[in-house]
Amino acid sequence: MAREIELKLCLAQDQVKRLQRLPLLVEEAEYCGRRALHNQYFDTPDLALTAAGVALRIREQDGRHIQTLKTRGASQGGLHQRNEWEWDLAGNELDKELLKTARWPGRLASDSVLQCIGPVFRTDFERTTWLLRRDGALIEIALDQGEVTAVARDGHKGHELLCEVELELKEGEPAELYAAALELAGAVPLLISDISKAERGYRLLTAEQPAMSGASPVTETMRAGEAFQALAEHALNDVSRGLELWRDNQDWLGATLAAQALQRLRASLACFAPLLSGESESLLSRLGLLNCALDQALSWRTLLAMLDESQVAGWSAQQAPVALRRLDALLRAPEPGLLLLECSRLLNRAADVATAQQPLAFFTPELDKLPL
Repeated sequence: MAREIELKLCLAQDQVKRLQRLPLLVEEAEYCGRRALHNQYFDTPDLALTAAGVALRIREQDGRHIQTLKTRGASQGGLHQRNEWEWDLAGNELDKELLKTARWPGRLASDSVLQCIGPVFRTDFERTTWLLRRDGALIEIALDQGEVTAVARDGHKGHELLCEVELELKEGEPAELYAAALELAGAVPLLISDISKAERGYRLLTAEQPAMSGASPVTETMRAGEAFQALAEHALNDVSRGLELWRDNQDWLGATLAAQALQRLRASLACFAPLLSGESESLLSRLGLLNCALDQALSWRTLLAMLDESQVAGWSAQQAPVALRRLDALLRAPEPGLLLLECSRLLNRAADVATAQQPLAFFTPELDKLPL
């Protein structure tokens, strides 16, 4: 079993060449080549594996067939950590005996579940890889371009394009992983992505939109530090998912949800500022500017509910194209992605605030820190 620590970022297809020309990749990192990766994912008919946070695939790579099992781990502000098992196979047939040697979630650890596992969707992409050695750290940087394909329950064959950058920490500390990611994001518009290739496949399979984080992450037993981590990570994940949904599909709901989650992220940093040793103050001002830009682009939708039904179509036809150009321009600049990465780095550095034992009900917030 290995522990995987990585940052996943997404970018627009037309930014790939710009990324590949950056000095960090051209002059500092070691180019390791390009190869095709073909992956078949597996699950039960009722999708029990994904429901338990488990991903199972066979990857065909350079003549090898590698069976990989990943179980639910932790995602902290965009930094992913999961348990992972890998086995070499003689061919592309799933070896269920090998799966029995892994540590499965309790409800899946039975022969009856293993016997009904079968193929569900594919990811096929080209991976370009670099190795970056810096300050005692070894980081693999991978650019993935390709597509996900699946046959949905209604028989429709769907596909979704992939364009992602993954930075995986092979040696060293997460701080160096963030330093490299921030250097890339400062030059090319990159967004933190909380949507895995497997989730994209399941979304095509079930014809569902990417899910937001759901119900409140705060429980009645949480202390102040734990509540901050839960609230801020919940909000950051929703901001990144909403913005990615907009950029991929020009989905107005995604942009709206991103704006709402951004307000929650700002509120979390402002209210819990006493735990963060002043590190949140500069981020709050920039988050406020981003929130304002999103609100301006979405303001026409706020008024839709106030209009007569006969006016809605004309109003939308006039206002939506202007708002679309604003949002497109916003996400084609590095600042949103750079800012969210800095928030993610703050959450990772401030992980020890979760040990703050003050009861949440008696915690004193700093609401005056929230920019108007």
